[in-house]
Amino acid sequence: MAKTNDEATSRAMIFEMLMENPGEIIPSSLLTQKLSSSRQAVFKAVCALRDEGVPVESVPQRGYRLDGIEGLQRLSPTMIEYFLRGNPLFNRCIYMKETDSTQKVIKKLALQEAEAGVLALTERQSEGRGRRGRSWQSLDEKNLMFSMLLRPALKPGEVQLLNLAAGLAVKETLRELCGIPAELKWPNDILCRGRKLCGILSEASGEPDRIYYAVTGIGINVNMESADIPDDISAVATSVCIESGRQFARWKLLVEFLARFAGFMCLLTSRGGAAKLLALYRTSCDTIGKDIRVMQDEEVFNGRATDITPEGALVVQTGEGEKIFAAADVHHLRMA
Repeated sequence: MAKTNDEATSRAMIFEMLMENPGEIIPSSLLTQKLSSSRQAVFKAVCALRDEGVPVESVPQRGYRLDGIEGLQRLSPTMIEYFLRGNPLFNRCIYMKETDSTQKVIKKLALQEAEAGVLALTERQSEGRGRRGRSWQSLDEKNLMFSMLLRPALKPGEVQLLNLAAGLAVKETLRELCGIPAELKWPNDILCRGRKLCGILSEASGEPDRIYYAVTGIGINVNMESADIPDDISAVATSVCIESGRQFARWKLLVEFLARFAGFMCLLTSRGGAAKLLALYRTSCDTIGKDIRVMQDEEVFNGRATDITPEGALVVQTGEGEKIFAAADVHHLRMA
């Protein structure tokens, strides 16, 4: 959703005043004074907030009121940016009803020298994909699909660490905010009771010794019900709603994830932080200690996952000896 800086500032200021006075009527005169603008300009900004899905109520001859946003399912960029004010990394949100790919949107911004911390959100993407080019589809106002611009001080061979950090953040968010037993499967999936909840994809551009930028894309099945999941994946896919038995405000889940992910990114890029992140991942990854089947290109290996390398690769003890996989399809065979 394109908007000028003045329009964005007006929306943000009005939203902030409404949020600071929940349920109270904010006089139009106070808003015009605060924005140093006309009543017409205030009304235009309020209408823009409503277009974003923020339920601002007009009280004739008095002003505007916002009762609550707890159950709001629309993804308002102004509201999300308001809740990102204390985030050390993420601060700008771009929302599109439909796009080809949020990864492409962020890559374009990266080439335009945009700063790290921008995220692109959408309801539908015609070219959405997961790892190895698999498609990723969604239903309007049901799930979360977004990509983030990062400029970490990492080498190209360490890009996998971004997936690990994102996976940790998703798992923590789903367990603590949603109360579901989310499982972290190397390298980039979040499961619940063996069914997929979330996929993660990180891509980077740079030179052999440094990354110019990285784009991490995430798709989380949030409020899909059983009937919403296509028959061909119903045995392997699930959602937060299915697992918890209730719907969640997507914006709240997103803001909570971004807070946790920013924390892990700060840790990852700090001195000695990569080792600390890997230690956390090893204890949280449900693949470690499992008997697994690994499919890489045309080859299949069975073995037990034993460790994660400093670059984020998976160490597997097979019948042919120890093997290391930087990227591969992994399936858990049974509990260890």
